[in-house]
Amino acid sequence: MRFTFALVLAGLSIAACQGGKCAGSDPKFLQIESPDNSIRAARRLAIDELYTRHPTRALVDFANVKQTSTQPAVFAVHIEMTGAPDARAIYDVEVSETPDGNLSVTGFTKVQ
Repeated sequence: MRFTFALVLAGLSIAACQGGKCAGSDPKFLQIESPDNSIRAARRLAIDELYTRHPTRALVDFANVKQTSTQPAVFAVHIEMTGAPDARAIYDVEVSETPDGNLSVTGFTKVQ
């Protein structure tokens, strides 16, 4: 049974690769880019930028991401840190897509 399963997997991998042509293919076409991945990447970039600009032991309480534009993609990230409501740090970060398809921080504002 295990041998049959291994043969089926090997046959499927060869068929999917079309005789080894996938080794020279462009990996960008093999990846699936979804809006959820872009939103997660924008959130991660904004939080990394926050800790780079303002090193702190406070944790991110929540980070809301809203896409404000699609071509190029622009995301507004609202981040609130842990702490007392009147003393917690709040940031608004704008993340934009560059012409080469990467994300970059284009705006950073400390609200509180």
